[in-house]
Amino acid sequence: MNNIKLLEKMKLIRMLEEEIANKYSENKMRCPTHLSIGQEAISAGVCLAINKNDFAVSTHRSHGHYIAKGGNINAMIAEIYGKSTGCSKGYGGSMHLIDKSVNFMGSTAIVGNSIPVGVGLGLSIKLKKDKKISTIFFGEAATEQGVFYESLNFAALKKLPVLFICENNLYSVYSSLDARQPKERSLKKLSSSIGVESITVDENNVQKIYQLVKKYSNKVRNSGKPFLIEFMTYRYREHCGPNNDDN
Repeated sequence: MNNIKLLEKMKLIRMLEEEIANKYSENKMRCPTHLSIGQEAISAGVCLAINKNDFAVSTHRSHGHYIAKGGNINAMIAEIYGKSTGCSKGYGGSMHLIDKSVNFMGSTAIVGNSIPVGVGLGLSIKLKKDKKISTIFFGEAATEQGVFYESLNFAALKKLPVLFICENNLYSVYSSLDARQPKERSLKKLSSSIGVESITVDENNVQKIYQLVKKYSNKVRNSGKPFLIEFMTYRYREHCGPNNDDN
């Protein structure tokens, strides 16, 4: 992969989200918006490393994933403005983006809700004997939901081609990890105990992310078994809205 393409994708995500932040105060975007500024390297590195026909599902913080997967940007902006030309016909807003033409199969406002959907897509791949994978983006707060364990267990049991991508930005709304999880907790150990191989990396270098995901997405594709990558990262903007995190 040309490094320029990776950087261009990162810059595109950053510029679009900064423009959303700049115009949000006009009160014409009639929906909550969760910006991924600071996490662009993961979106770009992951989505350019997987194949165009691979499935992807996302979270309430989905702009970066949608853009990096090749989603229609005009349709995304129209959706945020509640227009009928939006990718969800204007009914979903920022947190409900979808573009089936690039196999971006949707995002959701409910924490952890897209995880079983992505696992279901993995099951469909196996039943159809396709050479695709299903990529699931989620934050570390989603790993506190029961459905995360159920989905991980099912993917391991059925040997499904699912790549779990956890973006650990250390906060759920404004609650830090210390307020939510015991210090001894390890996502790598949790997933491994269920039977899903996993790694944790502290990385925001887009080239290294691309190379890492290329390696493990191919492993999922060839083995037909799930894999989990936890990326340690950070968001610069507030949980929901256009302001800086310390505003």
